[in-house]
Amino acid sequence: MALNLYARALDADHRTSAAPNSRSLPWARSIRSIGKRLARAGLNEIRIDARKLATRTISRSLPQLSFLRTRTALLRAAGIRIGARSCVMGALEVTGPGSVKELLSVGEDSCITGPLHIDLGAAVRIGNGVSVGHHVTLLTMDHEMGPSAGRCGQLVAAPITLGDGVWLASRVTILPGVTVGKGAVVAAGAVVTHDVAPDTLVAGVPARCVRELDEEVPPRSERLSRVVCRVASAELGR
Repeated sequence: MALNLYARALDADHRTSAAPNSRSLPWARSIRSIGKRLARAGLNEIRIDARKLATRTISRSLPQLSFLRTRTALLRAAGIRIGARSCVMGALEVTGPGSVKELLSVGEDSCITGPLHIDLGAAVRIGNGVSVGHHVTLLTMDHEMGPSAGRCGQLVAAPITLGDGVWLASRVTILPGVTVGKGAVVAAGAVVTHDVAPDTLVAGVPARCVRELDEEVPPRSERLSRVVCRVASAELGR
């Protein structure tokens, strides 16, 4: 705002000095010209999104896995739509040109562990009962492939949708235009480049379907069963 007022003042001063009866010195005109250029450069350089800044500051200022209700309430106050009984447990980094208030929403009974990075160039819709692990990245913006002289071509954006009941494990990356269907699971470290069918488990880079999942609770894996048995034995031995 101050830079904008300064630029207007310089323009007014320039019009006054350009009157027929004015005898402006060359060095004065040079100073005014430089001042106008600096003001315009400042206006172009300083582009601060207050909601994104508030989101980053609020989510990072509180310890991970602590003050869950406080952090979530403050993020709601900053303009993020977060449904009832949902919580944000860690840092939330929102970048990109999109509006947090208009393009980002989290449904009910969802849990975001954090840190979570959202590149917001298009809508990001997180459904109900969604679980997001730590260091997950949701990218709505990408570049088309360009010619040999410059492979990073035109910037494009497409929305991301996470259906109800989805589980994104740690360090998952979702690319632009992907819809993860209801009840799907994305394994740790996967990079999802295409839509994920409902009630499926995908893994790998790029992510591929590993198996289909029942709507009910699937049987516990052998590895997880061994871990649970060890924990139970340790508790009984105390």
